[in-house]
Amino acid sequence: MYDRRTVLAGTFGAVAALAGCQGSGDSGTPSGTPTGTATPAQMMNIDYGEWFADTDNFDGTVDMRGQSSVTVSVGAAGNSGDFAFDPPAIRVDPGTTVVWEWTGNGGEHNVVADDDSFRSGDPVSGDNTYERTFDTEGIHLYFCDPHDSLGMRGAVVAGDPSGGGGGGGEADYGFEAATFDAYWYSLYNMSTNIAMSGNGVPFPLNEQMEQLQSNRMPAMLENSEVDQPPIANPNLSLASFTEGDPAFTQQPVLEDDSGRPDASTLAWDKSQSSGIVSPSSVGWTHLKGVTWAKNFQAHFDLLPEEMAPKFRAQLLSTLAQVGINAAILVGGSRENGALTAGDSFEFLSEYRPSAGEIVDDTHRPHHHAAMLWFLSDMNSLAQNGWFGYENPRPLIPANAGDDAVFDPPVGIQGIADGVASATMDLFEPRAVAQQESTRSVGLMLAATGYYGPQAGSDEQLSAAVDYANGLAGVIEDNLDGNGKVANGAQNQAATQGIVGQGLLWASQLDGVDYTSTAEDVLGYMTDELWAPDAGTFSTGVGDDTYAITARDAGDITGGLNAADAVLDMSGAQETFAQFFNGTFNRGRLQRAQRQPSVSDSNPDEPPLPPEAGGEFGQAAVYNGEVEYDTQSGEWSVTDDRFYTGEALYLANQDIWVGNWGGDFYQGRGVPGQSDEPPEA
Repeated sequence: MYDRRTVLAGTFGAVAALAGCQGSGDSGTPSGTPTGTATPAQMMNIDYGEWFADTDNFDGTVDMRGQSSVTVSVGAAGNSGDFAFDPPAIRVDPGTTVVWEWTGNGGEHNVVADDDSFRSGDPVSGDNTYERTFDTEGIHLYFCDPHDSLGMRGAVVAGDPSGGGGGGGEADYGFEAATFDAYWYSLYNMSTNIAMSGNGVPFPLNEQMEQLQSNRMPAMLENSEVDQPPIANPNLSLASFTEGDPAFTQQPVLEDDSGRPDASTLAWDKSQSSGIVSPSSVGWTHLKGVTWAKNFQAHFDLLPEEMAPKFRAQLLSTLAQVGINAAILVGGSRENGALTAGDSFEFLSEYRPSAGEIVDDTHRPHHHAAMLWFLSDMNSLAQNGWFGYENPRPLIPANAGDDAVFDPPVGIQGIADGVASATMDLFEPRAVAQQESTRSVGLMLAATGYYGPQAGSDEQLSAAVDYANGLAGVIEDNLDGNGKVANGAQNQAATQGIVGQGLLWASQLDGVDYTSTAEDVLGYMTDELWAPDAGTFSTGVGDDTYAITARDAGDITGGLNAADAVLDMSGAQETFAQFFNGTFNRGRLQRAQRQPSVSDSNPDEPPLPPEAGGEFGQAAVYNGEVEYDTQSGEWSVTDDRFYTGEALYLANQDIWVGNWGGDFYQGRGVPGQSDEPPEA
């Protein structure tokens, strides 16, 4: 059975087993005989499909009916070590309590339902127990996160095997499956945009950058303990263009003789790109890079060598710093040109680098919010000594006066503080709604919440708190009694999602608390706008068609993530899973996927890039807009352009909820919760 969990667990879990788990116990028989050990007469034949295909201690189902409590051993002998449940499959009466007891062998284990209906928690070793009472009839499949790829799987059959559960071995698409897809789709959109598409200002751009690259690349490889980058012939971008056509212009090589994608065959048609850079296209792209740099560092010991996580962390941090230098310090997106002491960080909306031309000289709230969010997280990377920022050497100093390759008059801290001050000065809270909408108020709230833990002084923090309270006041002035936010985007669910997330992100600051308001806002989204038959949210009560852009999906994803991570809202995980499968997979918001996320068990998943349309196929990135027709019950792609700011904004929201909903990415995107690097 080949599914996304098997692939990712095979990539990460097997590495963990080989690197660490086997060291905590020998491969002999576990001490003590589990109470569920069966004689052949107790065995029953129940069809689990391919669930136990790789489980070498599975020999049928143990009939344990007639008992109120039964025990299963965790870390029993099997699967080339102590990587088994014993017995792996049992049949019990409805209402029976199953107790899983850790043997202490085989390293760290856990118990995770395949349909996400139960989970023992993070993998642990030593003495541990977990119990669950099975009241629902049917087949309940489960596995161990770190050792699923090795065959450590189990099943509890409660009562009639044909009733409820994951009968027949066909697992429902649940929260875990959705968060795995979110993880991979997020990675594809970021890596395609920043290293393959060529849809941006190339790095290196000039002789100075070529010299920087020739010096830095060997140092990054040396620090990474790898011989080559994970992508051949990359099209590195220091500032992404606002939009492009993601169709391949030649036959793509997704795996060359060295096993790597060849980016020279994956470039997009430059004539179809906008050639324009915006603060959002820069900010959301490099925030995504910073977020991934943190994710890679958190799992250096787990990720496989061929993924080159240390190299990726350094490369993404490098490109972010080069992007800051080009877009902020030497001009580009700033009206003042090259930065001098006392300059304001006021961003222009659109700039054409090839002509040195200002296309749109207005200042817009959503662009400033994107840059504030990005620079806040960049400051977290710099101030807390993350690997990617420290190695091989910072290009921009963490603080003014520190040694670095570039020599700006301020450090990352000063830039973040400067952008925060400029943003608060430019956009009085009510002006944010007046210039754009209450949706942008929600976005600005979230960005301000992100900045708070990174403020460089008590004065800056106090200003952020006051600003957040002012923004939240605008939301409350636009709030109906049932939690509906007025004067937002055309997609009402998107407005509710980002406003709810923004209120909760800002409420992480001392002196700001709009948790109850966020509950009302997100409650309206899930209670009034959720359309389960469509697998998405309606754009408004009574609408016949639902148009969903990448930005809309990012707002909704952010709201559901906050509802689950902060509010622990009942049903949020199940709604997210259905929304993701309905909108991203079935609705084709994600146009294609790469091999690591392929699943035979989900008929709704996107195709591989060569089969995604066009003469040579299309990149595994988000479409611009999809639409659901309530009359026909059909989805259609209504805009197949790639909009960088929207797509990378969604990619950030997807990684925060992605991969077991926070178990793999530290902090779920909640401000201040992914600042400290893991212990060395």
